[in-house]
Amino acid sequence: MTALVIDVGGTHTRLALARPNGERAQLDDVEVVDTPSGHLHEVIAAFLANHPKLELSGIAVAAAGRVRRLPGRTAVSLTNTALSIEREDLQAVLSHERVWLMNDLAAVAAALPWLLPAELEAVGSERSSVPGHRIVVGLGTGFGAAALTAKGTVLETEAGHMSLAAVSASERRWLDMLAPLGRCAVEQVLSGPGLLRLHEVVSRQPGMEHEELLRQWTQGESSAVRTMSVFSTWLGRTVGDLVLAQGAWGGVTLCGGVVDRLGPALDATAFRKGFEDKTPFAADLAAVPVWKVRHPHPALLGLARLALM
Repeated sequence: MTALVIDVGGTHTRLALARPNGERAQLDDVEVVDTPSGHLHEVIAAFLANHPKLELSGIAVAAAGRVRRLPGRTAVSLTNTALSIEREDLQAVLSHERVWLMNDLAAVAAALPWLLPAELEAVGSERSSVPGHRIVVGLGTGFGAAALTAKGTVLETEAGHMSLAAVSASERRWLDMLAPLGRCAVEQVLSGPGLLRLHEVVSRQPGMEHEELLRQWTQGESSAVRTMSVFSTWLGRTVGDLVLAQGAWGGVTLCGGVVDRLGPALDATAFRKGFEDKTPFAADLAAVPVWKVRHPHPALLGLARLALM
C-alpha cells in the first residue's frame, strides 16, 4: 500500500510517498518544489514520472487555504498564491477515485497522534499533557490553525483572518500604523512577512530581511530584541485566545517555516507571558503545554495517516 501525499503551501510544495511502517507511516522520496500558479497537475506528473511502475492506493493533498465542500465539488483557492485545487479535477486527471483534499493545518492536526516525544520541543518549561481538545498553529507565509478534538475529529479553521487584538498603548499605536484604514488580520503581523512589517513599525527601520533581523537579534541589537519580544508576546496572546475559543486544554503545537527559522529568537518567556495573561483563566492557561514540532514534514505525516488508515 502506497499513497502519494502532497503539502501545498504559499511558497513551497512538498511531495512524498507514504507507506505503512509499524505503528505509523514512513515517508519516502520527499521532494520540495516551488508552489506553482494555475494548476498542480504538472508538479504531480513530474513527481510520478520518477516512479513509472508505482501503483497508488490513494492521493492526499493539503493546501494553505479554506477548503470548500459543496455537493459534488470540493475545492480550495490558496490564500497567498494564485493556485486553485479541485478534488474532482484531480480524480479525473490522475484517474484515481481515492483522492482527499484538506487544509494544511488540519493535516498537521491529523498527525498529532503519530508524533513521538522526541519530535516535540516544549516552549517554556515542560507541562504534563492531559486528555482533551488540542490545536496546532502554523506560521509561514500566513498564519493557520486547526484543532483535533478529544474524539479524534479534525476541525479546519481560518484563524489567520481573525482581527488581531491590541492590549497595550504601544500595540494600539502599531496597529494604527499597520492598518490605518481598517482592521489588521492576525496573519498581517503573525507570519513571515508580518514579522518584517512589525519590525518596521517597532524600530522604524524599513526594508530588513529575516536573515538580517536574526543576525541583529543574535548580536543583541536592541530594536531586533524588542521586535522578537513583541512578536512572541503577541503570538502567545493570540494562541491563548484560540485555546479559550476551542477549549483546547489538551495542548498547543506550533509548526511552520517561521517557527523553524526563528529557533531561540522566538522568546519562550514572552510567549508564555502573553499566552497566560487571561484573567480569570490565567491558572488554566498556565497548565496548558505548548510544543514546537521537530518532525520535518508533519503535514505529510498527517496526510499519510488519513490515506493509509
